[in-house]
Amino acid sequence: MTRTAAARARRAGAVAAMGAAVAVAAGCASAPPVPRWKDPEPWGASPAVSDAVGAPAASVTPSDQRFVAAVRGKLPEVTVDLRNEEITEIGGQACASLAAGRPRRAVAAEVAEYGLAAADARALVALARRTLCGS
Repeated sequence: MTRTAAARARRAGAVAAMGAAVAVAAGCASAPPVPRWKDPEPWGASPAVSDAVGAPAASVTPSDQRFVAAVRGKLPEVTVDLRNEEITEIGGQACASLAAGRPRRAVAAEVAEYGLAAADARALVALARRTLCGS
């Protein structure tokens, strides 16, 4: 191989390598998707449940309100980070399980899966039976 041929081969290799580097630097590769936690409108986002601050949602029943008040009064440290809707949902699940014939102990174990201590879960099931279930 002559000197000129060798020089041409080196130049061709350098140009190919530079072309690949430019393609990567220019962002020709596809960008990764926006992580779900950074998405400004996450999936499942729902509109506000009421149109006035402090006004109850239309689907809140008096028994729901009694249940939430009872739970917040009896278990304030447990419910400090829960919305009223979440408390009502947990109580509704407890009522549905009780209505399906599940034993109270099993229902309390289900409720404890929400991060409640066993004693708090039993208390919440008892409150649901008294104020929410069958109303």
